[in-house]
Amino acid sequence: MITRRQAVFVLNLIAGWIDGVGFLALVGTVQAFPSYMSGNSTKIVTDAVSGKFGLAAAIGGVVLAFILGAIVARLLNDGSKRRETAALLAVAIGIWIASAGAGAGWSKDKLLLALAFTMGMINRSLQGRNGYTVHTFLSGAVVAIGSDIADAISGRGPWSQVLLPLSIWGAVLAGAAAGSLVVINFGLVGALFVPALAVTGLALANGFGWLQPAADPHDGHPTSIEMQS
Repeated sequence: MITRRQAVFVLNLIAGWIDGVGFLALVGTVQAFPSYMSGNSTKIVTDAVSGKFGLAAAIGGVVLAFILGAIVARLLNDGSKRRETAALLAVAIGIWIASAGAGAGWSKDKLLLALAFTMGMINRSLQGRNGYTVHTFLSGAVVAIGSDIADAISGRGPWSQVLLPLSIWGAVLAGAAAGSLVVINFGLVGALFVPALAVTGLALANGFGWLQPAADPHDGHPTSIEMQS
């Protein structure tokens, strides 16, 4: 039986993997990340203020694709095994399509939109448990690491509480490192093939009942890491 924590770790790793791949292979004229929406949102404003309205609009499209992906996945995933499996399959299909598009010579703009939409979906594709949930954003995790260390030093909390945000941060960083190495050595198609296969396997495992079931339809969907701790 695959635990929720293990499955979420894999998806966090994949989120980092896609962002690392996207940064190295796709960040060009658009200069946007496929899953780092904090940086993209800031860049929309700075480009607009600098008079680069076309670039600001292009990055805005990436952010909008990410939001739409999150909407679609959350509509698909109501916490039941069948609907959660559908959400995971949707993420896998999105990565497969991007991989095929890379092989077919799609423009960087199209690939960024496809991956941003998919990364929006991955955030809501799997219910977390006990605070372990999928993230493509890390500011909250990094703040939580510092806060939890301070609480442990001051005696206001156990050192073990640091493991939650640290595992989220570490999984994304590990994925970014692995994805970067693969895209450098094997190219974009191969770098997207691996995470597509991994999410497909996770979706099938959930469908066959090999993945620990969600606790309830809302488990793993609080608005911040602080609320999860």
